[in-house]
Amino acid sequence: MGIKYVIVAVLAVSLSGCTMKLPGASDAPTTTASVQGSLWKTSDGGKSFEAKSKIDDKTTITKADILSVAYHPTKKGIIYVGSVENGIFKTEDAGESWAPISFPPKRIYSFILDRKNPDTRMFASGVVDGWGKIFRTDDGGEKWDPVYTEPGQQAMVTALAQHWVDTNVIFAGTSTGTVVKSVDSGDTWKNVGNRINGIIADFAFDSKNKMVVNLLTYGQKIFYSNDGGLIWLDWEEEKQKEVAAIQKRASDISQSASTNPKQTEALQKESQRLQKAAQALSERNQKNKMPQGIVSLAADPTDSGVLYAGTGTGFFRSPDFGKYWYELNIIESAKTFSIRSIAINPRDSKELVFVAGKAFYKSIDRGETWAVTGLSVNRDASFVSYDPFDSKYLFVGLRNFK
Repeated sequence: MGIKYVIVAVLAVSLSGCTMKLPGASDAPTTTASVQGSLWKTSDGGKSFEAKSKIDDKTTITKADILSVAYHPTKKGIIYVGSVENGIFKTEDAGESWAPISFPPKRIYSFILDRKNPDTRMFASGVVDGWGKIFRTDDGGEKWDPVYTEPGQQAMVTALAQHWVDTNVIFAGTSTGTVVKSVDSGDTWKNVGNRINGIIADFAFDSKNKMVVNLLTYGQKIFYSNDGGLIWLDWEEEKQKEVAAIQKRASDISQSASTNPKQTEALQKESQRLQKAAQALSERNQKNKMPQGIVSLAADPTDSGVLYAGTGTGFFRSPDFGKYWYELNIIESAKTFSIRSIAINPRDSKELVFVAGKAFYKSIDRGETWAVTGLSVNRDASFVSYDPFDSKYLFVGLRNFK
């Protein structure tokens, strides 16, 4: 299976030549004076970071709020970033210098690089005259054409995602909870699945089962689909149905015991067994329920069914497509900040990183222990992303959250 190239939500920082040190187990956190820079890059797996926001000797993208980052799937060093209000930028030298790409709307809500035609095609969503639209370029950004428009004003297309196996498949989610899907690279679209309550912020695809996709409503919960988005399941509701079904079965058997004298004892025992099973399942559902207030989502790039979720109070892992969740033992102080972005090493799923507040966290043992970098920057970290060609390179971006 090939490497999947993930789009990660982000925002801005400014330019400086300073570095941010990653302490060892016995080191005290090392910080520097607060500096600026739209994007930061580490070339040593997180031990130090350097700002990479230069356009030319006089111009930088230090004031741009970076929205997303995308890597060319076959050409190392070609990277794109989308900003909230300053357009799209491209680098061909792994971030040493950037060139702007214009985009018609002033504000961008989501951006992806087409993995089937990465040299020419991109998708981005924005708002024109109050109408939420998806735009596509087939010439590297010279000309953008709208390929989808929301039917109601003030509804924004807040999430875009391209399937990692079938690259003709594009998912889009809106601020009003609608999911649309294209199977022909954006030429046509159709509504898929039940309406979702909340702002759709992200999609995550399973590493093995191409029909499995998860959907995040920002600050709320994750929905699951095993049929390519035709039905979106809320696991907490599904688990309640499972308990109710066992309880009904126990009740039906108990009632039949009174009409079957020869089997009364056996039927009563079976009814009691089912009642205990329902109680145990109910307790497990409560203990390992989906965390509340999820703001970031990531699917393991190699282990099928494994998901990670970040909230304003913790970091969680699910081994079964989001049905049951287990809290990871992160640094306690990190729980006071929203975990804005999560990344998993595409070549070693034991290695996890996330950003929260003005700090970068890294674990090489699936979250048992953490190394921490304090980022002395002027805005909070909003995304972290591995370079798919070499995992010692990561990008971190910052955003002024309002």
